[in-house]
Amino acid sequence: MKHTYFYDTLQWTAEGTYYDEEEKSFPLHGEVSILHSETEWSLTGFLEVRFTGEPVRFTNDYVIKDTDKQNTLSWESFNPALGTLKGTFEIVGDSIISFYQSEDGVYMGTETLTQAAEKKYYNAGVSFCRGQKMSSWTAIITADDQGR
Repeated sequence: MKHTYFYDTLQWTAEGTYYDEEEKSFPLHGEVSILHSETEWSLTGFLEVRFTGEPVRFTNDYVIKDTDKQNTLSWESFNPALGTLKGTFEIVGDSIISFYQSEDGVYMGTETLTQAAEKKYYNAGVSFCRGQKMSSWTAIITADDQGR
């Protein structure tokens, strides 16, 4: 099965659980749009976590580019809370593994997307601030054909 995340222009929805630094769990919802141009891809999305009352929204805008390494994509994103993040997506069999770090080295993390079906991925990730766990999450991400 070929990867559809990044490679196809689709809309994606995420539903799952967000864990804070104390391992308290909260429901999460996210949406991602992926667009392609001749030289790069963009991934624009948000993650909403319902701590209490109104959800808190985290946004990210990624620019993704091919590299000279097979099965490796580079990416850069601006996150209003964390600043500019840079990382890679490594394609390993049915998984896409990302490692990232902020430009100032304060924030870093990793995330894995494992393909369960053509338009369904399992997602798990963890982020750190100065080496201390800041948050983690698990989600199921599914594609919506309206993005095609």
